Amino acid sequence: MDEDKKTEEKAIETQAPEDSAAGQVDPEKPAAGGSKWGRFKDWYGLRKKWTIPLSILLLILILAAIPFTRYGLAGTVRKDNIELKVTDATANTPVSGATVHIGNLSAETDSAGEATLHGVKAGSHSVTITKNYYQPSTVKILAPIFSQKAIPEFQLTATGRQVKIEVTNLIDKTALSNVNIRFTDTSAKTDKTGSATVVLPVGEATQGATLSLPGYNDARVTVKVSNDKIQDNQFSLTPAGEIYFLSNLSGKIDVAKTNLDGSGRQTVLAGTGNEDDRNTVLLASRDWKYLALLSRRAGNTPTLYLINTTNDGLTAIDTGSSDFNLAGWVNGDFVYTVTRDNLQPWQPGQQIIKSYDPVAKKLTTLDQTSASGTSPFDYTAQHIGNVYGNDGKVYYTKSWNGTSPAGLADKQATFNSINTDGSGKTAIKSFSLKPNSTDTAINLSAQLVGPDKTELYFFDSASDNFYSYSGGQVAADKTETPDNFYNSFYATYLLSPSGNKTFWSEPRDGKNTLFTGDQNGQNPKQIATLSDYSPYGWYTDSYLLVSKNSSELYIMAKDGSQTPVKISDYHKPAQTFNGYGGGYGGL
Repeated sequence: MDEDKKTEEKAIETQAPEDSAAGQVDPEKPAAGGSKWGRFKDWYGLRKKWTIPLSILLLILILAAIPFTRYGLAGTVRKDNIELKVTDATANTPVSGATVHIGNLSAETDSAGEATLHGVKAGSHSVTITKNYYQPSTVKILAPIFSQKAIPEFQLTATGRQVKIEVTNLIDKTALSNVNIRFTDTSAKTDKTGSATVVLPVGEATQGATLSLPGYNDARVTVKVSNDKIQDNQFSLTPAGEIYFLSNLSGKIDVAKTNLDGSGRQTVLAGTGNEDDRNTVLLASRDWKYLALLSRRAGNTPTLYLINTTNDGLTAIDTGSSDFNLAGWVNGDFVYTVTRDNLQPWQPGQQIIKSYDPVAKKLTTLDQTSASGTSPFDYTAQHIGNVYGNDGKVYYTKSWNGTSPAGLADKQATFNSINTDGSGKTAIKSFSLKPNSTDTAINLSAQLVGPDKTELYFFDSASDNFYSYSGGQVAADKTETPDNFYNSFYATYLLSPSGNKTFWSEPRDGKNTLFTGDQNGQNPKQIATLSDYSPYGWYTDSYLLVSKNSSELYIMAKDGSQTPVKISDYHKPAQTFNGYGGGYGGL
């Protein structure tokens, strides 16, 4: 009885009534019963918004954990640059000019033996490396998924004879990197030490090659090859550029030019035979773009010319019945004084200071003399002296003389400055005679004693008066004497093209001691002592030009560390422009 009752109650519990809420299916819950897999599918299907993305992420993580599938998968989306290095198996030096291939990607090794392949897919690749007179090599490389950590190095084995080539700068002997060395069927580039190892065919004792580097003249050289060792070959390249100078090699006074090593000589302007030694002068601007030439090429009076070194074109600047006193290059313009011999002392404008702008081709009158009177026995005249350039301006003195003291009573001698375009004219200091003076001249003299210092000397019948001008200020100098003013040695400071350096010499024991310094001639560095060389100019801020025996022109390193290289013999004119530092060729 009891057993029957229990069975009946259990049957009632498992039978749900038709109108019960349990009879309705919840869409967010899997159906009861069935296998675990079935219940998981039901659960997975009801939550697709987040179960599918999670599944994809899980699959990627699984594939990424397996090296083969990891790089294959990354290669479909990831590309990067791959670097590698190639060296010589015997010499262990960089192999430049080798071709590196990965599929249809290729690159050439540089002077350090390194090459960069762009857009390489992540994963394993076969790399083929080839170069003439080397055994081809195929190696494996793994392009990482992320950035390359180190540059792999591979070696090539030479099949020909190895040659070591070293290239230096002819003037300062510094090693030259990235020099392209071209043979008929192979090439190489020097590394940062100026060296390159080249492999050449067996059986040839020499081979011709061309050395080239931007900023230097190409050089054709003969390379020696040895059968039993790595043959050393040392060569040099000459910096590009040309030097202009006067030459009377032809028997006439020509304008000539050569490369910095004296090669490639050309006659720029042939002499006519009418030139005279004193009135033929060539002064180069600091950048060597322009040359001022004073020459009597025809007739009895000289003409001032401009030579443009870009095309060696000749332009007449000024001519006429005049004498020219060249002041030099100031702030890119050429400055000079004209003395007109067809005017009398009592006529104004007998002396004129002019400047010429070579870019604008413009001639400007900066200042001129005044005068009054009627005859050689009755006149008062102004005269210009000591014209020079400094800190981009023109400095000069103006003095007076006449036939009687009365004519000078209201006159002043002046120390002046003016810009090369004619603007900014200033009388820096003025000087007058004392009352009741019987002098018939008001004379003021100036000496440029340093890049930023001028000594002034004013004399009247009563006393000597000295002043120092520096930094825009004039101060009395009580220590100076007339003997010291006129007889002391004053160095000529040659400014570099940038204006940041100076070059000068001082006589010691019958020889020259050479110095370089800053723009004001300070912080001197002695670069030569007891030297036979004299300053001539700069060529860029890197090299110095010097002369020897007033007939030989050389170029040298600015630190004086190497023996000067001869450029050419040249003709030095009779004039020497002491104190002139605005250009080159005046010493």
